[in-house]
Amino acid sequence: FFRFMEDVDEVSRMESSLGMDAANAQQTMFLHEDPHACEVYDCVVSLLSGAANSYRKASTLNPFPKAFVTENKDRDYDRLCECLKRLPSPEEMFSADRNVIQLDADQHSLMQFLSNDVVQLRKVAVAELQPHYASCASTLHPNYAFELVHNSNSSTFQEFSALKAQYGAQTAFHGSTIENWHCIVNTGLRNFSGTEKQKTGALFGEGIYLSTMLSVAADFSRSGEGWSNSTILGRRIRVVGLCEVVKHPELVNRKESDSTQRGASLASVPNAYIVAQSSACVKVKYLLIYTEKAVSKEDAKKAGNSYTLVMFYVVLLLAIVMSRAENQASVKYWSNKAYRMVLPKGKWR
Repeated sequence: FFRFMEDVDEVSRMESSLGMDAANAQQTMFLHEDPHACEVYDCVVSLLSGAANSYRKASTLNPFPKAFVTENKDRDYDRLCECLKRLPSPEEMFSADRNVIQLDADQHSLMQFLSNDVVQLRKVAVAELQPHYASCASTLHPNYAFELVHNSNSSTFQEFSALKAQYGAQTAFHGSTIENWHCIVNTGLRNFSGTEKQKTGALFGEGIYLSTMLSVAADFSRSGEGWSNSTILGRRIRVVGLCEVVKHPELVNRKESDSTQRGASLASVPNAYIVAQSSACVKVKYLLIYTEKAVSKEDAKKAGNSYTLVMFYVVLLLAIVMSRAENQASVKYWSNKAYRMVLPKGKWR
């Protein structure tokens, strides 16, 4: 994605010794070696924003940027959200004059937090993953795809690699709301069954739920509010993870549902569900991003013209109905008047 030219600790020492102007004086912030850094930047900030906007942010915002922790060890969510709103949009960040972008202290700290070395994202062509969704409906074809590049020196990566080498692995999908993906990308999928963080049921017992069917995982992935300054993915996105699952004979169970609340058609699909009891057996390899199409100015103008035309015909119809009603009332009035003139007073009805 992007790497800071200064080490995080070194920058912190500089800021403390030189004051706030030292952070503002950093005119060259990133080394842009990735041609798709703009899309990656949008994705990373969108996932963090999704967690920050959630009513469950106390649990979804993990890890949390230390720069936004107060002296009393409290998380300053409001300050973080305001900082996210002030971050340059992807177009601004990667414009021609990007080397002279000025960031305030909070923005600078947040960008350091986002450039962690544990997991980095790399945009890949959606066509590369087509074999995984080619048989699905067009609505399940992702708009963007990002590969999670894990640090090969991390203990979690090495543990998964060892289990994969021993038992083999298969691909599966995991669906979750956008508020959870910041945590998933940075800390991996976790088994929250039986804890307060569990959001869905445990039809096949405790564990991390995945599926060999994209349509099943997508059913658990709902569109949510992302980053307000996003110019690529858009303000609302949903995410499905394409994962590798170790075929561990004891820690991973492949289940088939006899009956399911999400559609009886799944009952005939073998291995529709996979339940991994250990997070060491699961690694998220790709993020499949689904965006909501932004309405262009031309489309908005057409929609506005159509709305105006419809309202014109509605008003015209109401005018015709009211006119007829008034005519009927007028005819009835003069009929009654004539009727009274012809008949004697005692015969009036």
